[in-house]
Amino acid sequence: MGRLVGKAAAAAAALLTMRAFAQQASPDAAADGEAAQPLEEIVVRGQRMSEIKDDLRIHIGEFIKEITALPAGRGFARWQGRVCVGVHNLARDPAQYLVDRISALALEVGLRPGEPGCNPEVVVIFTTDGKETARFIVEEHPTVLRPNGEGGQQRGLRAMDEFAESDRPIRWWHLSLPVDARTGAPAIEQHGGNILGGFGGAPTVNVEGASHIYSGIRDAMQSVIIIVDSTKLTGTTWQQLGDYLAVVALAQVDLDADPTAYDSILNLFNNPKAYSGLTDWDRSYVHALYDFDQRRVANLQRGEIVSKMLRREIEAGQ
Repeated sequence: MGRLVGKAAAAAAALLTMRAFAQQASPDAAADGEAAQPLEEIVVRGQRMSEIKDDLRIHIGEFIKEITALPAGRGFARWQGRVCVGVHNLARDPAQYLVDRISALALEVGLRPGEPGCNPEVVVIFTTDGKETARFIVEEHPTVLRPNGEGGQQRGLRAMDEFAESDRPIRWWHLSLPVDARTGAPAIEQHGGNILGGFGGAPTVNVEGASHIYSGIRDAMQSVIIIVDSTKLTGTTWQQLGDYLAVVALAQVDLDADPTAYDSILNLFNNPKAYSGLTDWDRSYVHALYDFDQRRVANLQRGEIVSKMLRREIEAGQ
C-alpha cells in the first residue's frame, strides 16, 4: 500500500506517453503511402494524488486501530530516553544477537540502548512451554502484570487471561504509566510492591494551562515481558525473530491483532516465507510512534501518528 504513490506516478507517465504517440501517428505520416489504420483507443486510469493520500490515510488508520492495544482511556506509550533489553534461557551468542537486533531499532528511533549489565525493562523469556510459563506468572506473580489494579498501566483481567491462555508462539505484556509530561513523575496513585517501588497518596500534576489539545500528561512505557515458545519457531530465522521482537518491544501491539492485510513483520507466523525482517511499513509506524507529540490528549494522538506515517510513506514512494 505504501508504494501506491509510485504506481500512480508510473500510470500517469504512461498515459502522457500514449497521448503524445497518438498525436504524432497521424494518417499523413503513414509509411509507403498505405492507408493509415485506425488506432485502437487505450485508456489508462490513474488516481489523483489527493485520492491516493486519502486512501492511504484510511489504510494506515485501519492498521493502527487493528494492531494497537492500550490501557482503557490512555494514550500511546513509548520508551523515554533509554531502554534495556534482556534475553533469558538462551545461549549467549543468539541471546546477544536478539538484544542487538532489538536495540538497533531502538537506536533508530532515538532511544539509547542499555549498557551491558543494565536492569532490563524488556524481558524476553525463552521456554519450551509458553502457556505454562505465562500461567505461572499470572497465578504466582500477578502484581508483576498488574501492579495497580485500578488501571492506567495495563489492560485488565481479561487481557491477562488471554496472555495466559494464548497458543501463539510469542506472547507479551506491556506496562505503561501516566506521568507528568514535564517532570516524568507518576500521575496516578501507586501502591506498595509495584514495579516502581510504591508511592503514597494521589499525586498532583501541575499543568501550564487548561487546554482541549494538551493534557500535561504523557504515557511512559515501564516494562514488557515477552515469552517465546521455542517449540513453535520451526523455520524462523534469527533475523526474523529479532525484528518481530523489536516491534512488540517498542510498541503496544495487540496480542490478538490480525495484521494479514498489511505489509508487516507481524505476519511472521502467518506467512514466514514472505518476510525476511522489518518492512518499510513497520519502520514507518515505529518512527511515527516515536515522533508524535505525547502531550496531546489521547483522542488526538492517533490522528497525528497516522499523519506522520502517511508523510513517511508518501516520501518513500516518490
